[in-house]
Amino acid sequence: MLYERIREIKINIEVIAEYDMIWAKAKYSSDIKGIKPKLNEHGYIKIVKGGYPLIKNGVPLDFEIGKDYRSLIITGPNAGGKTIVLKTLGMLTLAVQAGFHIKAEQGTEIAVFNKIFVDIGDNQSVENALSTFSSHVKNLAYIIKESNKSTLLLFDEIGSGTEPNEGAALAIAILEEVYYKGCITVATTHYGEIKNFSEQHPDFENAAMEFRCDTLDPLYKLNIGKTGDSNALYISKKMGISDNIIERTRRYIESKNYNYELIRDSKIMKKKDIQEDKGESYEFVVGDKVLWMDKNESAIVYKERDIYNNVTILFNKEFVDVNCKRLKLEIKASKLYPEGYDLNQLFVSFKERKLERDIERGSKKALKKLKKSHLK
Repeated sequence: MLYERIREIKINIEVIAEYDMIWAKAKYSSDIKGIKPKLNEHGYIKIVKGGYPLIKNGVPLDFEIGKDYRSLIITGPNAGGKTIVLKTLGMLTLAVQAGFHIKAEQGTEIAVFNKIFVDIGDNQSVENALSTFSSHVKNLAYIIKESNKSTLLLFDEIGSGTEPNEGAALAIAILEEVYYKGCITVATTHYGEIKNFSEQHPDFENAAMEFRCDTLDPLYKLNIGKTGDSNALYISKKMGISDNIIERTRRYIESKNYNYELIRDSKIMKKKDIQEDKGESYEFVVGDKVLWMDKNESAIVYKERDIYNNVTILFNKEFVDVNCKRLKLEIKASKLYPEGYDLNQLFVSFKERKLERDIERGSKKALKKLKKSHLK
């Protein structure tokens, strides 16, 4: 009985699925307040207050291409919304071609394309040994080969990831190639050469993401017909880069006349006499005047370095053992005293005081020394 109705059941399942899809699309359209845009097949796109479906309270996109120009070059600061423009354009176009209403206002018109190609993001591959630049070029090579007059192309930071002059030249050549194939192209860039090319080409147009200079905040608003920049100099100045560096940068941008003057000799660190400047590299001798760095005061060397790298110094009428690394030579003994001078005279009274103190605390060494002096 059931077997005999399999065909009817399958038909019912297909009908239910179809109605379910229609209901889901209708509910989605209601949720986003979607519209049915006007369609065409000649590459003209006009978006009025369009929105990316997954972003709530986003800045609406006003966009147009395919009438007065077939290629649009978008410039502006990083994190200014350039990539979101590409994604919104791609998403709305695909949604329409899939039969969905889109988040936009009346007056919106979407072109139907046979092919849509996108190159966005970093597609590095460790497995295939591809760098960022190589992965982009691999995608671009495939896109160029497959593109035709019914193709929408979306390129993010075209030509980036390599030497700027070569990258800009390559990007311009690719943009020319796909233009001659009849494609509708939208690309983002920071390269001035690409912006200049777009300004000169009669079928290209520039656009800029607006930027609030007083707060450094992007406004996420596309301004077609305006050439923008990355605001690098303004941001650098706001972040504390000095005015002379900013002014020099402007001169280099305009003239390329770089300064090749050598640094002044007085600004170069020179090799110094290690023995003079570093106490740890100098063998202190009796009578040297040294700086005890812990106290930041001067002292006289009484006994030279022992096996523990300690030097005995006379400081404030007291003998103190100090590691030689904590001492810095101020004046050599040879420069302080005449030749043949008996340095022991410097310490005689202090020696006697030290001996008395050692005897008082019961030092065997001091007692032995005292007995020896009496035997004499």
